[in-house]
Amino acid sequence: MLPPVTAFQGAEHAPFLMRGGKAAALMIHGFPGTPADVRPLADCLNALNWTVQGILLPGFGAQIETLPKRTHQEWVAAVREALQALQKTHAPLLLVGHSMGGALAMCVAAETPPDGLILTAPFSRIENVLWNMMPIFRALFPEVRPFRLLRLDFSKPEVREGIRNFMPDADLDDPQVQQAIRDLKLPISVFEQIRQVGQRALSLAPRLKMPALILQGTYDTLVKPHLTRQLVARYGGAVRYLEVPAEHGLIDSRAPYWSQVESALREFVEQFA
Repeated sequence: MLPPVTAFQGAEHAPFLMRGGKAAALMIHGFPGTPADVRPLADCLNALNWTVQGILLPGFGAQIETLPKRTHQEWVAAVREALQALQKTHAPLLLVGHSMGGALAMCVAAETPPDGLILTAPFSRIENVLWNMMPIFRALFPEVRPFRLLRLDFSKPEVREGIRNFMPDADLDDPQVQQAIRDLKLPISVFEQIRQVGQRALSLAPRLKMPALILQGTYDTLVKPHLTRQLVARYGGAVRYLEVPAEHGLIDSRAPYWSQVESALREFVEQFA
């Protein structure tokens, strides 16, 4: 039997504030993540004497059971409020977003401009005809089994680690538990919110003039590299683009390519010194 959702209770999933100098960065996690997902980037910036704040979006973390009731407008508002509060005491200020968090960063940057953006695997859309038809499917099929679409390989360490964020007590070697995870249903309304925020970010990209550092995994099958390159081409400001040999979870300080990420990050923030 699949255990209840008891994930995201640990301190690592909570919002954080890392004190540094006057320069600051606001970190935005992706779906269905928490501030823990962006912590390695936060550590890098803080080591360069930046103040770093990681927020928890409404409906995520310990609030995950409320996610079906949340909207992308709530997520945008939460980022905007945190950015404006940080701008009162810190400058320069960067918005840093991973995946859906990158899309949210772009949406907020269009109305409350930071000094720069750092986007990792920034979400814009999924390349599938069904994705574009989601508003129709939302009325016909109110629930979806997302883990069936992902074709989970329970032998992969990164898959097991990701699932443990949701279900830390699950026996991932038990075939019945594996099948229960594949059969887990989520409201399609959640994915409609993600679709809308990605669509909005893509449409706003030409209006963004602040410099951006965009990092992308070459083997990312969720946010595909060619879609991120299209986003880069639409972006209105100067972009430093770096691809690394990674999948979607490219924020990994243990990875062999991490020194490239640190170097690109250091070079990018130097312009704001």
